[in-house]
Amino acid sequence: MSSLAPDAHSSQLRVVIPDIRRLPPNPHIVAGPVISLPQQGAWERALAAPSVSGTTDSEISHIPRHEKALRNRLLAYDQRSFLTGSAAADLEAAHIISAVRHNDLRKLAVETYLTQQRIQPLFRFDNAANAILLESSLHTQWDIYGTFCFIPAENDLVAMLESLKRSNEMWRQDAPDAVSKEPFYSPKWDIIVLHPHAMFPEGMPLAIAQDRTFFNGRNGGIPVSSHLSWTWWIAAGDTLRSATGTSFEPFVARDLRSEFGVPPISSLAMVINAHSKLQRFLQDFASSASTRVLRFAQLISDLVTEIFFVPAAYDDVAPKMYNLLLAQRAQHTQRTVRSNGAQVMQPITHFSGAGLGQVHDSGGIEKSDLAAPPSGDEELGVEAPEFPDEDGLTDSEFQIVSAQASNPKLDAKQRADAAMMMLFGTRRFADPYVHGSPGG
Repeated sequence: MSSLAPDAHSSQLRVVIPDIRRLPPNPHIVAGPVISLPQQGAWERALAAPSVSGTTDSEISHIPRHEKALRNRLLAYDQRSFLTGSAAADLEAAHIISAVRHNDLRKLAVETYLTQQRIQPLFRFDNAANAILLESSLHTQWDIYGTFCFIPAENDLVAMLESLKRSNEMWRQDAPDAVSKEPFYSPKWDIIVLHPHAMFPEGMPLAIAQDRTFFNGRNGGIPVSSHLSWTWWIAAGDTLRSATGTSFEPFVARDLRSEFGVPPISSLAMVINAHSKLQRFLQDFASSASTRVLRFAQLISDLVTEIFFVPAAYDDVAPKMYNLLLAQRAQHTQRTVRSNGAQVMQPITHFSGAGLGQVHDSGGIEKSDLAAPPSGDEELGVEAPEFPDEDGLTDSEFQIVSAQASNPKLDAKQRADAAMMMLFGTRRFADPYVHGSPGG
């Protein structure tokens, strides 16, 4: 997908479009009523195992193999853009909770933690439950700029909050089953537009399909050239409005996931995604926040606090696993370096997390607040240097927030803030606006 890079001729950032590559075709795009060999090939590719689907596309493709495999599966399960219902050729797999790092140890720690917190019975970044299809342009708006987010409809959101509160009060070990039942299973979805002028530049409307059709090529279904009913929508503050003045209504995400035995879109993952965007928006653009944004931000914040609830004496699996893996990697590094005749420092391999870091009243933990306790090396006056990973956190800082995220002794809000830092690091969404006068 596109990314941001400094412009060589100015102080602005620019969107970098990767080299053109051939995307696997969307099998829903048909030229006639009869399915042809290319569409059959698309279905075979979409339903193939990852090792096969990841190697059937262009040799010059820059999409990682696991992302191609995920996109192929979503083309079979969802077929259309989550928001617009379009079957456009440029549909991309958009992660709901993004892996902001390529560090395998940290990714595993986050996946283990989210599984522990019952986001899904087995949470994986590249599972279909953690992804939706979006057009390339909307994917950029969603992922890089954070111009919009999806939230459960307000009545579903309140029902989720009350359900989690009850569950947390009488903690049960069978809690993973809860995400496969109402109100978490297939809620209605609403949209919050945080940056309308960026998402709809110059008032450009967005077409959204009604009465979307689907077909199951695996069962021999033949796609019919459908003529959907399209409605044009424009921004109306933080929501959408049609040309006739109709307000955008919450919708049910229709797909074929149940027919393939695939879990639905993770509603709790979507809530976490919305929380990260709403909190960043309130930190940077609080003066322009509408009453609706403020109301939903509070509801979402309360729900996220319940999501990251930890009962007393609960075994904090994720930090312990990360500490173990980190220690194993450190031992391997020590053996490698010492075999070359060099001397290395013993890294910090465990923190309890209790009382570390301060949480700001405005919400969230700041990186500058994370301070590691003294290690044996510091007592000798020697401190091993640490460098932040791509998520902006050093190993020690990541250990601190991961321990805090599972610490039942912390205040619930502090624990939730630590969990968000563990998931997203210090990442900030790019500013979608140009500031200052041209040439200024």
